[in-house]
Amino acid sequence: MAYKLKMFFIAAVMIPLSGIAQTTSLSLQEAVDYGLKNSPQVQTAGLNVRTAEITVDNRIATGLPQIDAKIDYQNFLKLPTSLIPGEFFGGEPGTFVPVQFGTEQNVSASISASQLLFNGAWLVGVSAAKQYAELVQQQSKLATSDVRKNIESAYYGVLVAKRFEDILQENISNLNKVLFEVSALNQQGFVESIDVDRLTMSKLTLEGQLTNAQRQTTLALNFLKFNMGMDLNTTIELTDTLGPVDEVNIAAANYLNRPEFGILQTMVTLNELNVKVNKAAYLPSLVAYGSYTQNAQRNEFNFFDGDEQWFDIGLVGVTMSIPIFSGTQRRSNVQLAEVALEKAKVDQYSATQGILLEIEKAKTDYQNAVNDLTVQEKNIALAQKIYDTALIKYREGVGSSLELNSAESTLYQAQGGYISALYNVLNTKTSLNKALGNY
Repeated sequence: MAYKLKMFFIAAVMIPLSGIAQTTSLSLQEAVDYGLKNSPQVQTAGLNVRTAEITVDNRIATGLPQIDAKIDYQNFLKLPTSLIPGEFFGGEPGTFVPVQFGTEQNVSASISASQLLFNGAWLVGVSAAKQYAELVQQQSKLATSDVRKNIESAYYGVLVAKRFEDILQENISNLNKVLFEVSALNQQGFVESIDVDRLTMSKLTLEGQLTNAQRQTTLALNFLKFNMGMDLNTTIELTDTLGPVDEVNIAAANYLNRPEFGILQTMVTLNELNVKVNKAAYLPSLVAYGSYTQNAQRNEFNFFDGDEQWFDIGLVGVTMSIPIFSGTQRRSNVQLAEVALEKAKVDQYSATQGILLEIEKAKTDYQNAVNDLTVQEKNIALAQKIYDTALIKYREGVGSSLELNSAESTLYQAQGGYISALYNVLNTKTSLNKALGNY
């Protein structure tokens, strides 16, 4: 009985502990590292790379020696009958004598091999498969770059949302102090009740905004976890904080390292190989082959008897296939491949110009965002100064509640502009880093 009570109390203590959610602390770099391992986008890209590597091996394998073995067993329940002209046996011309040849039990064991000696399409096809694997590798790098950018943007989004929460909390705290003072003055008859009502409305508005901001922070956290490939039920805590925004070193970036450039060049190379593949269809192909067979014919199933005879057959040969005429199909295929190559070159030029334009736009957006943030920081400092002055005047009885309310609105508006500018500069910073090939 004592043992059962002891186990009961242990279970009662452990059950609540097991229900406590574990919190995962993540810095920005840790979030990126987690996402690069667990993001479905990165995992899919890795599987595509593996598939491309297997495709290369498969293409090479078609040109390697092909060896097959075969065992064939036949049991004739009825031997086939052949008709022999009767005159062979002294009969009348025009008559036939039915005879049966062969044995009831037959076994044939053979091994054959073939080796491709020359095939232009295969040689070019192997090169094309390797280039395709390189293309998939470049696409995998692009997926990694996208995931890194998305995680950074989502991480910054959470930090900005939390900063907005803090501002609202501070505003509510300050407003509660003013409301307490004004309520006391109202009870003493120094201010009208309308002043209390205005402040109460402001407080209710801020509390509603805070509730919405908290929901927005939760959504931002879930968006971050989604981009990381993390279970949305996981509880996470961000360890990095918002400090001064680091400037992007535009001069040190090398946008030519962006995977998009590699993808564009690989597409051109693949189309060049496609032209060669179709031209190789005019070339002959050469295949060497050989086989060795042992046959045994018995009237009884005694194939494992070593004293019985087996009959050997062996051969080697070479086959050359020479394409002669296929209408105009081969010529049309070459022409189509050449047109596709020219189109790939045009696409490469156009896409390259698009990337260069994207870089210039990212630079402009980032510089404008930094400028807007600087302006908003000055605006919020001025708005705070105006509000503090209006509050002092109101307390001293030389300012109106309308003036205080207007200063309060101006401050909140400046704070909202600051939050928007802060998020914009962080978002444009990640876009610029990606455009410059820093990811």
